[in-house]
Amino acid sequence: MRPSAGFMAAKPHTETAPQLYDWLLLSVIVAVGGSAFAMIRTSVETVPPVVVTVVRLWIGAVVLYVMMARAGRRLPPLFARNSKTVLHPEWVWMIVISIIGYVIPFFIFPWAQQFLESGLAGIYMAFMPIWTIGLAFFFAGESLAFRKLLGFAAGFVGVVILIGPGVIGSAASADILPQLAILLATLCYAAAAVITRRAPKIRPRIFATGTLIASAVLATPTLLFVDLHITGWSAASVANVIALGIFPTGIGGILLIILIQRTGAGFMALANYLTPLWAVAAGAILFDERLEITALLALAVILAGVAVSQSGRKIETQPVLGVGSGADRKADDENTPSRNR
Repeated sequence: MRPSAGFMAAKPHTETAPQLYDWLLLSVIVAVGGSAFAMIRTSVETVPPVVVTVVRLWIGAVVLYVMMARAGRRLPPLFARNSKTVLHPEWVWMIVISIIGYVIPFFIFPWAQQFLESGLAGIYMAFMPIWTIGLAFFFAGESLAFRKLLGFAAGFVGVVILIGPGVIGSAASADILPQLAILLATLCYAAAAVITRRAPKIRPRIFATGTLIASAVLATPTLLFVDLHITGWSAASVANVIALGIFPTGIGGILLIILIQRTGAGFMALANYLTPLWAVAAGAILFDERLEITALLALAVILAGVAVSQSGRKIETQPVLGVGSGADRKADDENTPSRNR
């Protein structure tokens, strides 16, 4: 069945063993994503969470649009050929992914973390790879080997060690609605990752830019329902909102697209185990937070889980050339490691 007939209907795609280039991409994504926690912490001190979400989306969209334009790429037309009412198929995919992978979770996390400890929210983020494995198995044709289950289980245990058992004990007393909301957000991230893997072959810069522009447009009307209090915004908060837009939201967006298209949703999900470790390091450097011995133990367990989940894979010399029905097409310059720009 062709992708246009359903978002999860594309034929299964063979996974490719990650190469050095893919591990480097993953490392950058982890660093950018882990730093976002510190940026958000400073941003929401004086800027309303809704404003943080909308502004970072627009800044990220502008950054990606500039990168796309400089590479000589253009967004697809909004409407299908010979139609002024039917959206172009590529825009349909990008809008769906923008709603599921950006708009919903970007609003959920700032709201939920007003009521939950950040450590508890971090534990819930570890559910994202679990969701991804299940969704990728049932809807994207990716394998569910025992080593994957064992590796991701080890990764989850590592995250629990990192956060600490005391925080886990607070789950029962915390408000249940924010907890369920964060679980929904992690499910949205996982679903967006799998849908991205099934999307037709679209150049990464175009795909990431269109998705983020759609997210910003859809999120903007929420500003009508917020008391902005602009005079109370601090320079530090504004600077961190801008940094959020440029790095985790903008540059990080295109790196995610490239990595998912090359290696699959499951490999990208490893970032959700490694990102908390970077966040701990950033907290120690920026906010003088103490690194306990348990953090080093967690690092060992998480990396062991990564090794187990990736062991026994057949090494291939060629990267994944496309996704969905575009897998059999000739590769373009942005799907080749040596020519990524």
